Amino acid sequence: MMIGKEIRLGKLFSRRRAFIVALDHGVVMGPMRGIENVQETVSRVIKGDPDALQMTPPTVKLVKDNFLTRNSPLLIARLDTTNVWRKHKEFAEGYHIAGYTVKDAIRYGADAVVTYLVIGYGKDEIEGINIANISNLRREAEDYGIPFIVEPLMVTKENPDSVKETEVLKYVARLASELGADVLKVDYTRNDFSEVVKVSFSPIVIRGGPKTNTEEDFLSMIRDALKAGAMGVTVGRNLWQNPEPPLLASKISKLVHEL
Repeated sequence: MMIGKEIRLGKLFSRRRAFIVALDHGVVMGPMRGIENVQETVSRVIKGDPDALQMTPPTVKLVKDNFLTRNSPLLIARLDTTNVWRKHKEFAEGYHIAGYTVKDAIRYGADAVVTYLVIGYGKDEIEGINIANISNLRREAEDYGIPFIVEPLMVTKENPDSVKETEVLKYVARLASELGADVLKVDYTRNDFSEVVKVSFSPIVIRGGPKTNTEEDFLSMIRDALKAGAMGVTVGRNLWQNPEPPLLASKISKLVHEL
């Protein structure tokens, strides 16, 4: 492992596990409730002491003051987008594009980069394009010594959010590991999630997923995932659509870092 990548990964997991706040939903879902005003959202969630914020490079310009001190969170830059979660027009074949390069991300101060690996587009060729994009970005990340995070998932027309079956997660997690991911961002399944951890040879942080029914349901999911071997969590709408994001962020941070 390159020394630069080792240093950056060490910072992300400096408290053993990582608590990441995802704010990049706008590039795939538009201005969702809770992130219409990114500056306001960041000012609230950052009070809960997350290890990193995940966003697209242009968004950094709006909130750059939150990354200027020694105790600032790390920046994870989203490099790509897809239309499989778009609500205004249902996807047919689907698309995947790398909108930014690793060099773009570094120019904006990124400490790591993240990209999707989507299985289940309407056309196999698109899946191949997605994998080719990942391979190219991974090589560039290696050149710069920056951690490469892959978010592998499977979608279907019947379940465009993502399929959360254990065997499916084992497949996509192993595929992403084989493609060279330094860290995986994977859906949690309450059944046998430890099996997903075992077949992956990259550390896993779970995806926060769709909005849960209650806050306790959400915290229970995080607790169970950590006990099953997850090395952290990436939280989005379950945090910034909560009535009290700073309070919930503090609860998540304590759970991730002290369990």
